[in-house]
Amino acid sequence: MSSKAEQTAASLGWGHRFINAAMRTVYFGRIPVLDVGADPAARNESADRSKTFVRDESSSDSTTRSRPRLIISSHRNGAIDGHQVLAAFPRAQFLISIQLIRSWFLRLFIAGIPVVRPKDVERYNLDPASVTSPVEAGTAHLRRGGDLGIFPEASSEWGHRPQHYKSGAARIACTLIEEGIDLEVIPVGLFYSTPDRFRSRAEVVRGKSITIPDRNGQDRSVWEDQVASAMGSALDEVSVNCPDEETFERIQANALDVARSTSGGAATFARAFLDLQRESTTAAADAAPAAASPAVTVLRWVGLALMWLFAPVLGAAAFAGSRADGRNTVTFFRLLGGFAAVMVWVPVLIVAAFFWPLVIGIGIVSAVCGWLLLGLRRFRL
Repeated sequence: MSSKAEQTAASLGWGHRFINAAMRTVYFGRIPVLDVGADPAARNESADRSKTFVRDESSSDSTTRSRPRLIISSHRNGAIDGHQVLAAFPRAQFLISIQLIRSWFLRLFIAGIPVVRPKDVERYNLDPASVTSPVEAGTAHLRRGGDLGIFPEASSEWGHRPQHYKSGAARIACTLIEEGIDLEVIPVGLFYSTPDRFRSRAEVVRGKSITIPDRNGQDRSVWEDQVASAMGSALDEVSVNCPDEETFERIQANALDVARSTSGGAATFARAFLDLQRESTTAAADAAPAAASPAVTVLRWVGLALMWLFAPVLGAAAFAGSRADGRNTVTFFRLLGGFAAVMVWVPVLIVAAFFWPLVIGIGIVSAVCGWLLLGLRRFRL
């Protein structure tokens, strides 16, 4: 069994947890976590109150927990997906591409276990003998009692269904189970109402822990295939998995209508999406979504105008987002640009506050009001 020191070393550092939490909260707001694997009685009681059962991860992630957890997540919105998983598993580490941590700037808010692909060895002139395989790095982390996040799709895509799942997570799980380690495997689905828009909805669905098939004397490859199949099926249950693009767009719009009209509770968009996805052959799922109200556009412009004090930050974020190469990377680019601008603009505001405290104070209050206005349930994207 791992010691407390080992478990602490296996966790994501508090600095990165704080920065990631701040960035995702400013951009999306609070990230609700829908736990569909929670105790049925607690979930039913919550449903009776028209609220979503949300697990408190602060207690389950304490350093007294010794069981390692392998978190397999859908991958829909680029590098920002890791921020959302951290909302449910704040101490998790991730297997990440080495290109994301080669820059000092990116290392300020991105951390993880580097994955070095064969092409990275050549690109960055690395010593092949010093490169650890992703499976070895992942199993070593889990042996120390940590939480490990993996995106089995390997790359992200904003589509109507998951991409092909890679087998790395299954290999890690099989290796640890053979060693007698009590491993918990948890599927996680990520949902975005509008992935590339500021203050839109981002929600996390935590699925029921996966039951790993026994080996029963089978060849390792056969067993790994069965484990990979079990993981894929569990991940499909809590992820966007529509038959075609048209169905996806319709369910996406209808789920947003439900979220806007449902008072109280959390993760209403994700819950509505999954319900409509399961009922995609019924009239409820096939119904045309309500037309967008002009009030939404007007209120968004008003909200952004109220944030005039931070116009340089918003402008830098907008410019960076325009350089993204796909819809699923826009938010990440905006966060990069906005974070860089904050590092310059906030010190300027601090100095300005000594000379014009009233103006700066009014600007901050105005910005907070604008941010809250953009998050109003009935008008939020």
